[in-house]
Parts: sequence; structure tokens; C-alpha cells
Amino acid sequence: SLPNPLSALPWNVKKDQEKERRRLRTESATLHRELGLAEDATFEEIQEVVGKMIMKAESEGDIKKKIKVEIAKDKLMQIKLKERLAGLATLTEDAKAQSRLEEADEDDEDLFPEDKPSREFKLPGFLDIIRKPDEKWRNKQLKVFGTMTLLCWILPPMAEKIMMINWLFAAGQVGRRGMSDNIEGDFNPYEGKRTKPHQRTAIFLAGFVWLCLKVWVGLLGNVKMAFGARYAVVVEATLMNLGLGLFTAFAQTFKG
Repeated sequence: SLPNPLSALPWNVKKDQEKERRRLRTESATLHRELGLAEDATFEEIQEVVGKMIMKAESEGDIKKKIKVEIAKDKLMQIKLKERLAGLATLTEDAKAQSRLEEADEDDEDLFPEDKPSREFKLPGFLDIIRKPDEKWRNKQLKVFGTMTLLCWILPPMAEKIMMINWLFAAGQVGRRGMSDNIEGDFNPYEGKRTKPHQRTAIFLAGFVWLCLKVWVGLLGNVKMAFGARYAVVVEATLMNLGLGLFTAFAQTFKG
């Protein structure tokens, strides 16, 4: 199957990491119960208990039980290794004390802040413009591009004209996102000298996305004729509005 291009997004990466943590904890707890071990058992304790169980199984001639214990032990050790690699292993008392000291130092640094590099996760290159939309922004894009699409279906002759200007709405939405609500004070993406770099980037990206969508819908062939020749352009406009709506929902060029 094809890889999911959205899996690299920070909120999806965090979700996958949490899912893996839960899976490891559940499997580890099950294996501990099978071997009669406490969940915080050390490596030496695991070796001692498992060794006794294997010796008992051998003395009883129970080969199946011996194999089952060995398999459970191997799985448990693999999980502990994964937990250590992922930073999920339980801290020792010394490590906990060190963590408390570090937290105290961080509290002191908060009182006397210094310039430090940001720890915020950043996507590489042009993917840095991707921002997960909140409900308000998502609904706004549904309203803008949904209204244009509805107009195309009500008045099919308008579809071609709407297709020629919908990228301007996309550019305005992307260039506006993240800025203050004072429109008169800081925004006009087509105002010439007052146009800011992030707004010019929004215009360029919207035009590029529009061009890619235009080429794509042009290659659809008979798919556009699903509702008859009269609505072929309407189908094109609908698909382009959908693509531009997704673009504006997730894109933000303003870095403030």
C-alpha cells in the first residue's frame, strides 16, 4: 500500500507514538503476569525467576512449558529494549532525583530567561507552511468554497468564471491566516508596495496549486461528463474548489 503523506505531520507522529506506548505497556503487563513478575522487576530478577521456572519445567519433563517460558522471556526483554530506546523505561531513584534537580533549574531559568533555541517541532522545507486547522478556520473554508461551488451548480454558466478567480480567494485566505482581526490595519494581499512577503508567497502558492488542479481536472476525461455535457465545467469547478479548500485549510504563510 502507498505510504500516507500526512503521517509525517507532527500531530500524527505524536498520535502514533502514543499508540505504540500503549501497545508496549499492555503487552509488557501481560507478560509480567504470565511470568509472575512485578512490573518494575529488574533484569536480574527476571533472569532469576525465569531460570527457576525453566529448571522446574525441565525437572517435570514439561518441554512445552519450558519453551513457553523462554518465549515469554524473549518477548519481555525485547519490549524492555524498545522502551529504553524510546525513553519509556522506568527511571531509577537516582534518575528521578536528577530529574527533580533539572526541573528546579528550569524553574530558576524561567525567572531569569535567556535566549534559547526553540524546541518546537518544525517540518522540513516548504512543508513548514502546514498548520492543522481549528474548527473555526475549517468552517470558514467550507463556507467560502462551498458557497462558490453551490453557485456553480445553481448557475452553470458562472462555473467557468468562478474557476478563473477562485485562486484569488485561496491566496487571500492563506495570506490572511494567522494575522490579527484588524483587516484595515495589516492586510491587503494585492495592494502593491504594501504587500508583505508572506502574502506574496500565498499568491504564488495559490496560483501554483490552481494550475496543478487545472491540469489534473483536464485529464479526467469522461468523468467530467457524469452529469452531462452541460455540467462538465461545473464538475471541474467543484473539484478545483475542493482542492483549493483543502489547501487553504492547512496552509499558513504568516510566521508571526
